[in-house]
Amino acid sequence: MAESPPPPAAGPPPAPPGFSAETFFAGRNWHQRWEVFAGVFTPGRNPVADLCARVRLPADLSGQSVLDVGAWHGAFSFECERRGAARVVAYSLENPDASGFNKLKALLHSRVEYVQGSAYTLAPELVGTFDVVLFFGVLYHLRYPLLAVDRLRTVCTGEAFIETHVVTDKHLLRGPRAGLARWLRLSGWFRDTPIWRQYAAGEINKSDQSNWFGPNPRAVIEAFESAGFAIEQVDAWEDRAAFRARVREAVPERLARHSYEGKFPGHSSLAGVPARDLRLFKTGDPPPGPAR
Repeated sequence: MAESPPPPAAGPPPAPPGFSAETFFAGRNWHQRWEVFAGVFTPGRNPVADLCARVRLPADLSGQSVLDVGAWHGAFSFECERRGAARVVAYSLENPDASGFNKLKALLHSRVEYVQGSAYTLAPELVGTFDVVLFFGVLYHLRYPLLAVDRLRTVCTGEAFIETHVVTDKHLLRGPRAGLARWLRLSGWFRDTPIWRQYAAGEINKSDQSNWFGPNPRAVIEAFESAGFAIEQVDAWEDRAAFRARVREAVPERLARHSYEGKFPGHSSLAGVPARDLRLFKTGDPPPGPAR
């Protein structure tokens, strides 16, 4: 008989006797700041508790299954387990030994599973389906964001919680006109128009070349709606925004039948195609679909 998951904890447990945070966290670049034990935090700058509050993640996830896409260290995954989730899968590109995930898992005696993979190849046959999907700090790192959103739709049966960078007046325009955009508060002019602002290498963060797009909030909403979610923005701060989405019963007709991919089921991202048919083409291979 499977062991029953623990009830949601009131808070982090005390540190075990002799635990040294300085020793344990040394040697890794921590991004997420999570309270592992009472008063003991991973030494990152991205506050897990604050972000969970902003996306309105339920405090009680008892009996729920959770997929954490882009899990990295796994702090959000472990937090969901602490909130009572019955099954949690951390899904990310990083080696869990190098990222610190496995170290945290062993320390916590956790049952969280780790699957190493890309958002572009998410599929039920790979990880299963989930009541709750977390998609924090991933969207703007993707060269093919709509493909990833389509893949989320195939594994989510309930709600998705999304947090992302969004384009603001600061980055809406380049060069000398950037100051004009801030002065005119230009992003407000496009509040009802979806914009995907493509970034050059190092334009947002010189040390991180993986920032590809800055969507405005409307672009995030319409991207998820186009994949079959009902979505609302629940918070915004600085150049970040949080959203909460729920899966609709059916895939939108436009995507399933009227998009170009929908007319050719062998290339459709949602028409029951195995994940192996959706992997990005290799360097040197022609892109999928008809030549342009």
